[in-house]
Amino acid sequence: MADRYSELVSFVRVAEAGSLSQAAVRLGLSLPVVSRRLAQLEARLGVALVRRNSRHLSLTEEGEIFYRQAGQALADMERAETVIRTRAFGPAGTLKVATTLAFGRRRLGELLQRFARAHADVTVHLDSVPTLANPVESGHDLVISFAAPPLSSLICRRLGSNPRVLCAAPSYLERRGRPQAVDDLARHEHVVVLDEAGAVLREGLPEGLALPAGLATNDADVARAWALDGAGVALHSLWEVAEDLESGALEAVLPDLELPALPVVALFEPRQGQTPRLRRCLQFLAHQVPALA
Repeated sequence: MADRYSELVSFVRVAEAGSLSQAAVRLGLSLPVVSRRLAQLEARLGVALVRRNSRHLSLTEEGEIFYRQAGQALADMERAETVIRTRAFGPAGTLKVATTLAFGRRRLGELLQRFARAHADVTVHLDSVPTLANPVESGHDLVISFAAPPLSSLICRRLGSNPRVLCAAPSYLERRGRPQAVDDLARHEHVVVLDEAGAVLREGLPEGLALPAGLATNDADVARAWALDGAGVALHSLWEVAEDLESGALEAVLPDLELPALPVVALFEPRQGQTPRLRRCLQFLAHQVPALA
């Protein structure tokens, strides 16, 4: 195949130059090498492609037909190589990202819009999904999650921290009283978020922190809406409720209680990490995610 490709390139350059010697110069080869390649091509095809004498070279009818086809094929190959080489040095193409529904709606969507605006050759495709899958299985280039997989061949890169806060609507706290200690939480109604298995999300929480479920959901946005409506005490990521706390729609419960922050991580295949579009997006998110809290 390599010999056939070199024969093809040599013939196209001969046809363009109208001379074996000029074609040899353009190819950086010796005249005998170019002449031999042309002879091998003609022998393989079983026709004469050029008429040549001591002073002149022209294409036969078959040579004209072959040149039109082969020349177009070679030009298409060169354009394809140029496109790929360009992508190797600059961010371009489609970047498929997946994250949770709440994070996609409330934070990551805005960040990726800013990233796409700064990188016109990158098309961003964001899937906000209820359950995060392995990017190898789901066909995504990048998954933004809040926990690293226990055992995986994926690369896991920490982008920042995910501080959490206990909060409730002022109307609820005025009705039920404001907890003064962790033990008081056991006597309150709670809005909790469930994981895929239907268990209360408690990762990183102290064992003594009771969160008996009054209302439970696997949708963090629904849990936030319930909390805003005065349904009980809720545990939320700070980025989910920062505006609510600032406006007074929600109030921090036990504000001096330090809850361990979860990580915000990027998950991707090792080979995907080599693409400029993914590398540039990771750099962007590493600067932006820590500021979300």
